[in-house]
Amino acid sequence: MSVRWHLFYLAIIAALLAALLWQGARLERAASAAQAIAAERLYRELRAAPERYQIVDLRAADEYEDGHLPQAIRLERSALAQAAIDRYRRTVVVTEDGDPVAFAHAAQALRRPVNLEGGMMQWRMSRLPEVSGLTDTGAIRRGKPG
Repeated sequence: MSVRWHLFYLAIIAALLAALLWQGARLERAASAAQAIAAERLYRELRAAPERYQIVDLRAADEYEDGHLPQAIRLERSALAQAAIDRYRRTVVVTEDGDPVAFAHAAQALRRPVNLEGGMMQWRMSRLPEVSGLTDTGAIRRGKPG
């Protein structure tokens, strides 16, 4: 075979690899966008089907007691991998401001993670209901982890 044929085959392989990389990057961007949910939409979906999501709050204990989403389970970021939660259930990860780094860390331990866009700050700015203090004892019975 001549050198021209080798260059032709290499050009075809390079074009195919470039197309695969481009397609993979496009799918990854679409997947990351699908892993976030707006506060208003989450509220509507929780009202329609509260059992659809489990909510994991990764904020500090005092921030959690100051106010959290109904049915939220507070976990330490370091203890997420060992926590007794359903890893295959759609899980909303709540931070103070929708921190993508904290979400990426949590996503490693979960199969179907969803980031609350804007975090608890956006939830409050949308004036959506929250539970203050440790008064939501019914959530322990309703959304028992595990």
